[in-house]
Amino acid sequence: MDAHVEPDLVEGRSCGECNVCCVSLTINDVAMQKPQGYRCKNAQRDNSCAIYTDRPQTCRSFFCGWRKLKWVRPSLRPDSSGVLIRLHFDKPDASDARQLGVIVTLLTSAAVKAEGLAETIAAAIAAKVPVFISVPGPPGYTASVAKINDALHDAVLTRDRPAVLEILRIARNQGRKGDHKAIVLGPPREHDPNDDLALG
Repeated sequence: MDAHVEPDLVEGRSCGECNVCCVSLTINDVAMQKPQGYRCKNAQRDNSCAIYTDRPQTCRSFFCGWRKLKWVRPSLRPDSSGVLIRLHFDKPDASDARQLGVIVTLLTSAAVKAEGLAETIAAAIAAKVPVFISVPGPPGYTASVAKINDALHDAVLTRDRPAVLEILRIARNQGRKGDHKAIVLGPPREHDPNDDLALG
């Protein structure tokens, strides 16, 4: 598996009517602020964007992992799977080196059983890509996030799909009980294209 960011979007995949990012992410941009869990005021009933041509740079440059990473299974389009995958640069130690990882947000209880989820996560872990499971808090509250590479290592090594799914189920349940804090949006900041966490 090639675990680098694709220079282009994955051919044949388009957002279509999916606007999961317009609800599930915090936007703290100079042009717009919105905490996660609330539908963007510019999202229309048909899921189109009322300000699409003038949308903030944070929105303009964001594409989920399903759009950017070929190794994410086709079945994991966010609006049909309940799974939102984002790129994340992990800094495991005090060095300046940053490693590309992914944050896998499980938006619903059914997301754990989404077709291709176990295989996508297993492929990432086998390739030593840092994988974080994220479980949203209530609207306006932070998500819980935990790195799961160590927990899934043995199950991935032995190709034990039921064990992978069970660990993901446990991780989601623990995440739901996590310490979710109210989101307080600070001073808006300019969008940094190297920081996907401008969308939290």
